[in-house]
Amino acid sequence: MRPVDNSNAGSPDLTGKPAEIQTQQDGDSVTITVHGEIDLSTADDLDAAIRDAEDTEIGQIVVDLSDLAFLDSSGLSVLLKASVRNREDGNRISFVPSKHEVVTRLVALTGTGEIFD
Repeated sequence: MRPVDNSNAGSPDLTGKPAEIQTQQDGDSVTITVHGEIDLSTADDLDAAIRDAEDTEIGQIVVDLSDLAFLDSSGLSVLLKASVRNREDGNRISFVPSKHEVVTRLVALTGTGEIFD
């Protein structure tokens, strides 16, 4: 949980950086790389990046969350909805899980790790 004053004291996994979302296409694959934090103010940006890739004929979409330092419920909702659409759309999306404890703990506590399978 983030301190009331929004500082990162005592939590080295929180970078305090707003999300930076980069999309790179390589042949029949596109990678969406997320750095920083996904929260209510940036979840729509992630959703838009994923939906833009889904709206193409691209064969493989990789959502790389390995540098994602913070994720709140709105960001998790975006990922879960993308996972559901993925199952309906031929399993084109794969997710690389975050290496940051704050995010891995949220995923574990919510039982939503299946999106990374």
